[in-house]
Amino acid sequence: LVDSIRSNSASADAITLDGSGNITIPGNATCSGTATGFGIGGKILQVVSSSGNSTITTSGGAITELTNVSITPASASNKVLLIASCSLYNAANGNAYAGAYLYRGTTSGLIYTAISGYGTNADIYYPFSLTIVDSPNTTSAQTYTFSFSRQSINTASISTNGNNYSLAALEIAS
Repeated sequence: LVDSIRSNSASADAITLDGSGNITIPGNATCSGTATGFGIGGKILQVVSSSGNSTITTSGGAITELTNVSITPASASNKVLLIASCSLYNAANGNAYAGAYLYRGTTSGLIYTAISGYGTNADIYYPFSLTIVDSPNTTSAQTYTFSFSRQSINTASISTNGNNYSLAALEIAS
């Protein structure tokens, strides 16, 4: 039974315990390894993001990348919150749908899709805001890609038209 712990080379106690079992650790203490069971679940551990506003155009149903980010989870049980947004442009008489996509890894790793309404006789912007929680179940680096396409069968094109687009990945402790 102890009330305090001190290193042989230290001049003060590193850990103290009171009569109720409460632990006091100095404010300058450091921890190594992965802390578990200390109420860290749900906290944001890291954020990576990418954004732009260049004009990117796609036609013919091609899926075109807007931006991507890479994140390496600290624990396989942690989640990744993905937030992406863009505004896609369809010119008057373009008669096109637009699609926005989030992928993990390659295009076969599709994790989220959103499709716009149909634009016809006027210039139209399709705003997209995508939010999803992914469970990559790994501690290996994961690349997430935000892409878009023209969905209809005609020759119209869809463009970012210089509007902002962004993608953020936030690692959430489990």
